[in-house]
Amino acid sequence: MHEKIVLLSDFDGTVTDIDTGAYVLSKFANGDWQELDNQLTRGEITFEECLREQFGMINHPKDEILKMVETAVAVRRYFGDVVTCCKEKGIELKLVSGGLDFCIKHILERNNLDVDFIAPKTTFGVSGITLEFPSITDTTSFNFKDDIVRRYQREGYNVVYVGDGYGDYYAIKQANLRFAVKDSVSAGLCHANNVTFHEITDFEPVLQLVR
Repeated sequence: MHEKIVLLSDFDGTVTDIDTGAYVLSKFANGDWQELDNQLTRGEITFEECLREQFGMINHPKDEILKMVETAVAVRRYFGDVVTCCKEKGIELKLVSGGLDFCIKHILERNNLDVDFIAPKTTFGVSGITLEFPSITDTTSFNFKDDIVRRYQREGYNVVYVGDGYGDYYAIKQANLRFAVKDSVSAGLCHANNVTFHEITDFEPVLQLVR
C-alpha cells in the first residue's frame, strides 16, 4: 500500500440508489437518449460525446429538474459514515461523476454531505443543456474518470474506486482497490473480464476499509 490514499466514487447509481442522470433523461429528454448508450457500448462514440448529446436533449428549467429529482433519489446506506470517517482519518474523498453538477450539489446539500466532486460544468442555453468536461491528461485514458485515477497514481496515491456504470468500469479496472455495485454494468464487465473487485449493495464494505 502506498502512503497516500484517495477514495474516488461515482455518484449516479453509486452514491445514489438510482442513476440520477438516467432518471432525469427518462423524464425530460426530447429524443432517443438510450440509443446513445447503445452507441457508446458499441464503441461508436466516446463517453463524453454520449453524455453531451444526451443532456443536450433536455430543455427544461433547473428548478423543475431538481423538484423531480428530490422526490426520487436517496443516498445509499453508510455513505454518510464514509464521509465522516474519511475526514477523521485524513483520507481524501472525491466524487467523480459524468452527471449534472447542479443535481449533485443539490442532493449532497439536502443530505448534509460535505464532499468535493469533479463533474462536467453545466450551462443552460436556448437549445438545451451543454456540458464542459474536465481535460484528459493521459491520451490512453478511456474517459475523464480513469484519467483521474491515473493522475492520482502518478502522484503516488493508492486509489480506491467505487462505481456502477459503463463509464466507471475503466476507472475501476485501473484502480488499486475496486468496488462495484452488485448487478451493475461495471460489475458485469468486471466478471466478464476477470477483473478482481468487491461487489457491494451499500457503502458498509467501503466504510470498513476506511476504518
